[in-house]
Amino acid sequence: MTMNQNVPSYTGDIAAQHVDPSQEYSTENQELVFSANQHAIWADLFAGIHQPYLLEHLCQEYKIGLELLQLDPHQIPTVAHLNECITPRSGWHIERTVVRYTLADDWYKKFAQRIFLITDYLRTRDQMEFTPEPDMFHDIFGHLPFLTQEFYARIEDKFAPAYMNATQEEREVIKRLAWYSTEFGLIVQDNRFKVFGAGIISGRKELTRTIMEFYRLGRDNVIDFSRPVFPQLQAHFLANKNNLHRIIDGVNALHQKGQMSSADEGWNVVLSLYRSLGIAQEGMFGGDVILIPFDIETIARIPKTVYAFNPMLFVCESLEQMDVLLDSFLKPIALRK
Repeated sequence: MTMNQNVPSYTGDIAAQHVDPSQEYSTENQELVFSANQHAIWADLFAGIHQPYLLEHLCQEYKIGLELLQLDPHQIPTVAHLNECITPRSGWHIERTVVRYTLADDWYKKFAQRIFLITDYLRTRDQMEFTPEPDMFHDIFGHLPFLTQEFYARIEDKFAPAYMNATQEEREVIKRLAWYSTEFGLIVQDNRFKVFGAGIISGRKELTRTIMEFYRLGRDNVIDFSRPVFPQLQAHFLANKNNLHRIIDGVNALHQKGQMSSADEGWNVVLSLYRSLGIAQEGMFGGDVILIPFDIETIARIPKTVYAFNPMLFVCESLEQMDVLLDSFLKPIALRK
């Protein structure tokens, strides 16, 4: 495959962001004055996702948290408002940061203090459907409804102790586990697939693409929704595990060659990879998103960064199962002497 020379190479490595420490927000300097245009972007993002036909596919805990967070549909909230709704309920504290895209170490140090960071960056009008990096709408609308509840605080509490005690190789797996649970995780509720991850919830394109896969699985007779869905998903995973790993390994190789430079091109590359591997685009491989059970071995094979390639989403049978699976990897590392 020949790369377009005008497209920047994407190798899967994160470029460090050099931030002047004097520009970081202090505890006294957390509030920003937003323009009318920024508030209008927030309002349109909020309205675009806060629709009954989309909300019905979100997990129940998110909808409870959205009520508790009391977000104004028309105005970007203050940090003070967020903390008033969150800290008394879960013990976590919200802080604004100038850091937009960097190595995870600084974020995990804050997580260890039960501080959840939100960026000072809001996507622009041309990024309404999809933003390639987390912005404040993602941070606030996607994550913070959950953080009003103790169960989510307990999930977030798992990552930092393990990360700070982990080897570099283990840290890469920990970042992937966070990505495929709190950012792009799915769960089963009422025998239906429901969206849990903040990255899906806060991106209309990601959300609608995922929901379309729920319907496709039924339409193509991959999943029979009149029977328990998770055992069916598990059976498809076990029957196709070798091909799933071949796809992941192929994408990893393309990352290292710099051939995954954008979300759209990334998916076109994946389709070409299907053809080169001789994998028919049917069954569990028939949509834009592949749903498989939350499997740590498989997640550990995912390329170290996945921002340009995210067609594989992982499903937990329940939030309780997510707890158990995360603990199985994170707890032994956190308790290591």
